[in-house]
Amino acid sequence: MIDRIKSLAEAAAASLAEWRHDFHAHPELSFQEVETTGRIKARLEEMGFSGMRVGTAGLKTGLVVDLNPGKPGPCFALRADIDALPMKELGNPPYRSQNEGVMHACGHDSHITMVLGAAKILKALEAELPGRVRFIFQPSEESPHKSGAKAMIEEGVLEGVDAISGLHVWGTIPAGVIGYHAGPFMAAADEWECTIHGKGGHGGVPHLAADPIVAAGALIGALQTIVSRESDPLETVVVTCGHMEAGTTFNIIPDRAFLQGTVRTFNPDIRAAMPERMARICKGISEALGCRADFHFKNVLPATINDKAFTEEAAEVARRVLGADKVMDIPPSMGAEDMSYYLQKVPGTFMFFGTKNEAKGIVQPQHHPEYDVDDDILPRGSALLATLAWDFLEKKTKG
Repeated sequence: MIDRIKSLAEAAAASLAEWRHDFHAHPELSFQEVETTGRIKARLEEMGFSGMRVGTAGLKTGLVVDLNPGKPGPCFALRADIDALPMKELGNPPYRSQNEGVMHACGHDSHITMVLGAAKILKALEAELPGRVRFIFQPSEESPHKSGAKAMIEEGVLEGVDAISGLHVWGTIPAGVIGYHAGPFMAAADEWECTIHGKGGHGGVPHLAADPIVAAGALIGALQTIVSRESDPLETVVVTCGHMEAGTTFNIIPDRAFLQGTVRTFNPDIRAAMPERMARICKGISEALGCRADFHFKNVLPATINDKAFTEEAAEVARRVLGADKVMDIPPSMGAEDMSYYLQKVPGTFMFFGTKNEAKGIVQPQHHPEYDVDDDILPRGSALLATLAWDFLEKKTKG
């Protein structure tokens, strides 16, 4: 079956490249992917799919469709995210973004295309398919505070699904190489902010003020003791202050300072302990320096944790499809993904698929204004996704 799937994928290579270029040229922001959804629907209709759900009761964009919807037995889901980033494209491919200030700089155009390719392959094999496959085209991955994955799950997209998988193209991995990891794969991403209230005054007489900038500087460094002194050295924790605002000019001590940042963790127990640990330091140091702190912590995205057994099986499938030299176990990433919500509900795996090709000048990482993808990987990714679905359904039906 793998040879048949690979043959169908290669036969679709030209179409896949054309589809990706079309998606790349017409990017749309989170929950605004109306034209993108329409293009996906049109491609699926050309393949012979029907019964598509465009959006759901609570969403206007995104699409879900089942292959073999009435067939009894297991159901495997393939997921692609479909939104783009709010940034100007600086590269100049023939399919350059036509929507000024919006760009597919994270490769979601490729994700859509590879899942569409898997749909095309499996549709051709529909009569032999040992179960059902659900294709999920999800809006709003790039807006973690308004996760499209969470919204779609709440609307029932995982009802009846036994397992799920997805690929994310990755600009620092060689083109066509799969990077996988069983267990924690991408970090939880949370947000914190702290407003330090002091007493303003003249920069020449600081003893008459309570300087919130001094307090801010002290607590930025002190927050790192959570990593170095309050966390197991074998655990991974990142505390970053990425935004600071204070003051108006050189000789005025302001009455407030504002800090904002992110926390990245894998361990749910450490994640749960972070708000108290950070609040204690922020409030304690501020008070010690004559100021007062208002601290707020917001959970944004949980960690993406791959099912260990399923991931090892998926890696073996990837070796059979792509070759043993094209599959490698990689360290987890401190980036975050709302694929995490699906993997909290059903077993599955999320893997990186390399796009870097120095010979073609495709060398930029995600979120770079000149990011692009090697089209040669598209049929390979589609073949892998189709084989993952087939392999799971076949094993499940045979018991």
